[in-house]
Amino acid sequence: MTTLTLVFLLALALFPAVVGLAGSRAAADAARYLPPVAATVLLTTFAVTVSVAVETMLSLSAYLGTVDLFPAAHPHDWSTPILRATLPIPHAAGLATGALAVILLGRTGVHLIRVVVGARRTAAAAAALPAVGGLAIVDDTAAHAYAVPGRNRRVVVSTGILRLLTGPQRRALLAHEQAHLRHHHHRYAQLTRLAAAANPLTALIAPAVDHAIERWADAAAVRAVGDPSTVAHALGRAALGRPAAPPHRPGAAHDHPHGLGAAHDHVVDRVHDLLDPLLRQTRAGVLLAVATMLCWASTAAVVLYIHGVIELAEATVAR
Repeated sequence: MTTLTLVFLLALALFPAVVGLAGSRAAADAARYLPPVAATVLLTTFAVTVSVAVETMLSLSAYLGTVDLFPAAHPHDWSTPILRATLPIPHAAGLATGALAVILLGRTGVHLIRVVVGARRTAAAAAALPAVGGLAIVDDTAAHAYAVPGRNRRVVVSTGILRLLTGPQRRALLAHEQAHLRHHHHRYAQLTRLAAAANPLTALIAPAVDHAIERWADAAAVRAVGDPSTVAHALGRAALGRPAAPPHRPGAAHDHPHGLGAAHDHVVDRVHDLLDPLLRQTRAGVLLAVATMLCWASTAAVVLYIHGVIELAEATVAR
């Protein structure tokens, strides 16, 4: 392998990590300036793609860097010297990337278990609440409202938030929460958090997706009531009435991250967007789509090249 080829292969291998870091830093702007549906889908796809690509690169580096240290880990019809000569990854690098890959996979597994357990607990608590037509009202002075997905999906609202809102604002509230259920917003949120567990470089994408999801539900509420100012006022009242750290109650608002008054860091932006919509920009969406495709392309190129090297090592033994 020439030095130029090795450098090019290294650049391809590092590309997903570099692009993931850059995309994570630009995620907040994408969530605000792109249409909410596009922002949610593109950011989620990008986060998952980067995480899969980085984990793939780490695993390949670990395997190729330690292939001669663990003979039982590869078939005997390979020429290990040819493989090592063609892809001279240092043992230290192979061991380090292997350890990192295992750690990240472990983080992903732990996060997945926590998500499943938490979702079951929240669903069970919400299912125990009396509901009519998918709406459960809890006697609670704290202002909160949230949607619980799953088999017994429902919207849970407190008497506290109902007292704060007018009739039209209540309709906006219910339309907002029902949009979360109808469009399966929890899946996007969970996928981006799972991607962040697998690759911390994408950690900033999860809150950006939360912002985009809330804007998506806000838009659905506007369509339902026909007045952006009604939704904006409902959002402001819900945010002001919702305690920063409510005590734990079965099925309480903090068990689910999305609600009309959730995502406090984005309330001002969301209200501003409702009352004075920003000029939408498509450039960020195009860049995200291109970066996602290039991540897949770079990963495929590295995998195909390594596959070719392995075939060469097999052919050498066959001769």
